[in-house]
Amino acid sequence: MLVVVRTIGPYTEKFGFQQLTVNFKGHTISDLLNQLCEEQGTKFCNTVFTEEGQLRRYIKILVNGRGLHVLQGLDTPLTDGDVVALFPPVAGGVH
Repeated sequence: MLVVVRTIGPYTEKFGFQQLTVNFKGHTISDLLNQLCEEQGTKFCNTVFTEEGQLRRYIKILVNGRGLHVLQGLDTPLTDGDVVALFPPVAGGVH
């Protein structure tokens, strides 16, 4: 199945792509991130995962515009044509 992965903000430069269509071989967000680690290399993997293999707290992931916290976390299933966005948290605002 094909899944579109988009990066936002500084991740576009860091990962070297703004949008990537992935021939996805797995079933869940976790599977996708692991596949991307294999395909994109150490820089991607070290940005997304801790040394213990846990998702870093500051990584925000949306699937079709919905956050993992309202879905099934890393166990969120993906289907053909899904769009996954990876971005750092956004902070700031007016006092």
